[in-house]
Formats: sequence, structure tokens, C-alpha cells
Amino acid sequence: MKLGAFILLIPTTMALLGVSSVQTWLASFQQPLKDLIENPFRRSTVPQFILDARHPWILANQRKLERLPNAEAFLCSGPDPESNETGIETKNGGEGLEIPLDIFDYLEIDNNRAGISRPGWPNALERLGEINRCQRALTQAKTMEVGIYVHDGKYSDQYLKILEPPKPPEQLLTLFGDVLESMMNLETLKWDIRKEDTHIFEEAFKSRNLTLPSIKHLEPGPSSHYLVGMCPNLERLKNGGGFMWYHGYMPDNRDWGLMLIQAAVSTPKLKRFSMSGGHSGWTPSLISEVIKSMPQIESLGLFGSLGREIDYTGVNTGDTGRLKAVLDMLTGFENLTHLALPPSSSLGLGFNGGPGCGNVYFGKEGRIYLRQVTKEGAEATEEGGNIVVANLPHLASFTIGGTKANITRTEDGTIHATWPWTGRMDEWLMEEVPVGF
Repeated sequence: MKLGAFILLIPTTMALLGVSSVQTWLASFQQPLKDLIENPFRRSTVPQFILDARHPWILANQRKLERLPNAEAFLCSGPDPESNETGIETKNGGEGLEIPLDIFDYLEIDNNRAGISRPGWPNALERLGEINRCQRALTQAKTMEVGIYVHDGKYSDQYLKILEPPKPPEQLLTLFGDVLESMMNLETLKWDIRKEDTHIFEEAFKSRNLTLPSIKHLEPGPSSHYLVGMCPNLERLKNGGGFMWYHGYMPDNRDWGLMLIQAAVSTPKLKRFSMSGGHSGWTPSLISEVIKSMPQIESLGLFGSLGREIDYTGVNTGDTGRLKAVLDMLTGFENLTHLALPPSSSLGLGFNGGPGCGNVYFGKEGRIYLRQVTKEGAEATEEGGNIVVANLPHLASFTIGGTKANITRTEDGTIHATWPWTGRMDEWLMEEVPVGF
């Protein structure tokens, strides 16, 4: 289509379809135009959703795939019944290319990560359309990660704001449901739709009675707790949304962390639960809700902080008793074998993490100071570990700030927790903060 004719079509199309539909329509030209500008002599036939997944085999063979008459048909046709058992499928007509069996294990819909800048709703609509045409993707996908950033803020690029509809198109809501229902082997769903719009998906999914029986691992963002009840075989539940988990509450002041916990009542098969405590950290009332909603869990992750995070003061305030109070409550979990706790600076043990400004750690004196802060953190971790062992001796494993304790039990029943620095603190500190750091 010539550029002049394309421009003349815009006002006519806007009149017929409405602004939102036109925005979606215009956005569909973004990636083809970008490809044309970057290389006007090559038109890729590899679906964009496959490129977005960044499978190593695709990245290594992209040029060969683009020379095929129809890369989409080559990649998306059904599995070769004569495939061998080494994890590789042999396909004819592909210049000797062999397609890995795991090529569609991971799929994503993301418009705002490194190297990608597209309008949110139109990108999701296009990628879902591609996935819906690819039978192998629907059949083989095991993990689906959805992250949609809507470009309607004052810091968004103007051209992206022009292409961004204010709300998700109705076609997108339908297509999301169709694709998710068709992914019969999907085990992990990571769902990051902003809190202002996720209720639209909730209404659409509930109206079609969406059920996702294959999902075992779910990571919903703020206010997307409704997905929990749609996954009857859920085994692992973790909050998603990244830093957005800390950004505000619902308009009626409801806490979406509390709503996620309470939604877990509908998941009798749940074994693992982990969540950030959010603004106020892990309060006794929030922990009480966890015990009430999912008493059967075997693994618990309390991330964020125990109680509200305390700013750095430079003074060790001593043990507040928060950790022991939390552990006393956790004795209500009869099946708990693993506990993940936040860093020692967030346990109320007196150590508050050291200065947050990196300038104080520059230079030779700064490295010495950083080793001192690191040592204090390790010592606080040891203190926290001793409290855990004393109060929950039946645990098979636990971590503090991501560091796993080594638990040993003697014949007389004594339990010890040791750490990577136990008996070698000076050597460990030099490994963590080397001379040339």
C-alpha cells in the first residue's frame, strides 16, 4: 500500500471504526514499519511472539528461518511423528534445521522490556493472534508470562500514547480466554496487568466461566487474585507485579495482599505460598489470615519485612521480638517443612541494613566499611537462624534473605544451623567484598 493511500484511509477508518479500533489498527503497522526501516530488503516470516520468547535456537537460526518460504508454517505445524528421542525434531524442507522440542515451553506477552517498546493492548492482541494460529504453541506451552504496560501516562512517548487505546479491546478479552483455554499443558502463569484494568479481565473471564485446570504455579499481580479460583489444581502461589505490589491500595482501601491470601481458600492442593508483605510488612493479622486460608501448605515465603520497614539510623536498636512472635504463630502449620524469610535487616533484630547510599562504600575505606556492614548482617542472620531453630525445630530447611541455612541434627536431638561464613568469617568477607571491588 502506498503511503499516500494509507494516509487517506485514516480519517475514513476512524469514522467507521471509532477511535479505539483505529488505534489498534494503526498499532498493527508499528512492527512491520520498524522492520522495513531497519532492513527494507528483508521481511521476516517468523511470528513476533516466537522472536519475543528469545529461545536460543531461534536466535541462532533466525536468518535461516527467514529465508524459508513460510517460517510460521514450518515452526507451528504439528510435531513430526518420526521425531527421535533426544529432544530434537527433524523437519523436512527447512534447510536441515532441527526444531528443539522445548521451543514453545516459554511464551511471553510483554511490550515494555529491554529492546521492546510497543503500545500495550495492540501488542497483546497481535501476539495472541499469532499464538492462536500456532497449534504447536497452544499444545506445548508450559509457561506463559503476561506483562502489559499501558502507555497513557505523562512520561510515555507521544507516538505510543497515540496508538494506545484507553481500555483493552473486546476482541482482546475474548482472545485471551480462547488462548488460555486452549493451552492444555500450561503449568505456570505469570499475570501482570495493572490494577486499574485487571477487573475488566476478571469480568470477561468469569462471564465465560474460565477454568485453567493445568495451572500449578500462579503469580498474579495487584488485584488479580480472581485467577486463583480459576486454577483448581494450583500447587504454588506467589504474588507477581514486581514493585507495583507496593504502589497503593484499591479505591476502597482494600489490601490486595489480603485478597490474594483469602482467595487461596479455594485451593486445597496448594503446597507453597510466598508473598511480599507490602506497605505495612507482615503484620500478625496478615499472618493469621495465611494460617486460616491455607493451613495445609508445606512451604511459606514471607518476603518484604516483618512489620513496617525501619529506615537506616546507624544505631542497633536491639531485638524487637518480631521474629519470635511470627514464629510462634507459624506453629499452627502442621505440614510446614520450609520457611523463607526476608533479609536480617527486615527481621526486627536491631540490624537495619547499613546506609543505602553507595557513595559511602567507595574507595579503600569504603570497602572496609562495607565488609563491616556485611559482617553485621551475617551476624544478624545467625541470630535469626538460632531463633528459627529454637522455635520451629521440625523445619527441613529455611532461608534468610535468600541464604540457605545448613541444618544438622545430632544424636541427642540438638539442632544447629550453620552458614556459608561459619568458621571462616574473614575469608568469606574477602570473597564477598574483594580488594579490587
